[in-house]
Amino acid sequence: MDNKHYKSISLTDIIRHSELKANGVQHHKHRGCLVGKITDEGYKTARLFNDPMRIDAIVFILCTKGSIEFSCNLEEYKVEEGSLLLLPPKSMVMSTVDPLIHQGYAVIFDPEFLGECNFNISRFTSLMIQITGQIHVKLTDSEQHRLLRGLEMLEMLIAEQVESPFREDVIRSMVETLMYQFCEVYATHINPDGKGQKISRQEAYFRQFLKELGEHYAERQGVTYYADKLCISSRYLTTIVRRISGLTVTEWMNRFLVMEAKYLLKYSDLSIQEIAYRLSFPDQSFFGKHFKQHVGVSPSTYRAQH
Repeated sequence: MDNKHYKSISLTDIIRHSELKANGVQHHKHRGCLVGKITDEGYKTARLFNDPMRIDAIVFILCTKGSIEFSCNLEEYKVEEGSLLLLPPKSMVMSTVDPLIHQGYAVIFDPEFLGECNFNISRFTSLMIQITGQIHVKLTDSEQHRLLRGLEMLEMLIAEQVESPFREDVIRSMVETLMYQFCEVYATHINPDGKGQKISRQEAYFRQFLKELGEHYAERQGVTYYADKLCISSRYLTTIVRRISGLTVTEWMNRFLVMEAKYLLKYSDLSIQEIAYRLSFPDQSFFGKHFKQHVGVSPSTYRAQH
């Protein structure tokens, strides 16, 4: 297997990445926000993801010319021009071919920075759960024009070196507006009738459960742990997860664990024993049985095949 290293990458890491300047991408940063304008001379910047990365940031990419092929959480995607792409935080991403995006924008937010803005993070989290499997959408001409204007405005505001007590507020307001525009586009494509989607209390619990699971699945906590996080009983959590998703809490836990195990086997140099310990299995044998039960082959066979 190639000597590839599986690691997380933050907004700070992306800013520091040398290819950002070497490939001619015009980029401007402001604290927890980075805006990059991709031109014909700089489209290969996406080579940053030639190796698998877990992104500790929220990434939007507007592709106006060219295309991108990549894998996200083990699913293969191809984003054509005129499309908007969202990579939620903690996504595991890798470019599958050399990127061919020639023109567009990439905007990257640190989740903590968004938390400082007057932006409804809980509604955004709910939206991200809804769009699982639909992380990119084809824009209408009107939507693309509107988003381009917003991105150009944010880029200009960040690029300007203006000393003003209101500068921070102006940029935050623009970020908030742009985020709501992104959300509106996705919500429109998810709900084409344009009607706002009202969620029940049970759906809200289910979405919060997935959020907590996404952060703690490697610890292999039980149902009680997540029920306590949501301040509900284990029985109630089990009932609503099964009712809404058709899967049990345990099946959701296994989905997250198996996805992570596949990534580590495919892209990291960790031994199978090290992977077992990282995913909180007592030993390699127990991990091997669990993996084979859900994938159909042993960890070593899966690694050899990929």
